[in-house]
Amino acid sequence: MPQFQISEIISLRTLFVADVPSLFSLVDNNRCLLREWLPWVDNNTRVEDSVKFIESTLDQLANEMGFQCGIIYNGTLVGMCGYHPINRSNNSVTVGYWIANNMSGRGIVTSCTKFLVDYAFDKLDLNKVCIPAAENNLKSRAVSERLGLINEGIEREAEYLYGKYVNHVRYSILRSEWIAS
Repeated sequence: MPQFQISEIISLRTLFVADVPSLFSLVDNNRCLLREWLPWVDNNTRVEDSVKFIESTLDQLANEMGFQCGIIYNGTLVGMCGYHPINRSNNSVTVGYWIANNMSGRGIVTSCTKFLVDYAFDKLDLNKVCIPAAENNLKSRAVSERLGLINEGIEREAEYLYGKYVNHVRYSILRSEWIAS
């Protein structure tokens, strides 16, 4: 099961059913922030929803389609970072992440995402990593920009979020570009 030390105080690790109370509490305490950008928040209103999420991430891992990890900061779960299921036919993957409001701005997500990009190329032997972000989600977009991903353009009305469509800016990087940088 994946567990990775990113720095002295930051790690990524697989979540298990024992982590459900921490995960549900984290989502619940950050519901307003998360709801602004993530479509699943209103469907995660019960502890059982967090159980189903963790079980789905374990299935994803067991099926070798990548993994989702909890972001652990000084021993406390503060967010999530991981791969959406790997697209094996195209040797590509999309990375997603979120972090508690009070932990934003510390470089935690950037460090974890950098690790996931490295891992995608070095360990999973993929060719492309993508990170879509809502056009107005400047904090999320800044992660891709700090890491040197290429802005491929805007996908119009890419996601329906709570009664309105939002555009996505699609960032990506190829293995050859990542290695060269």
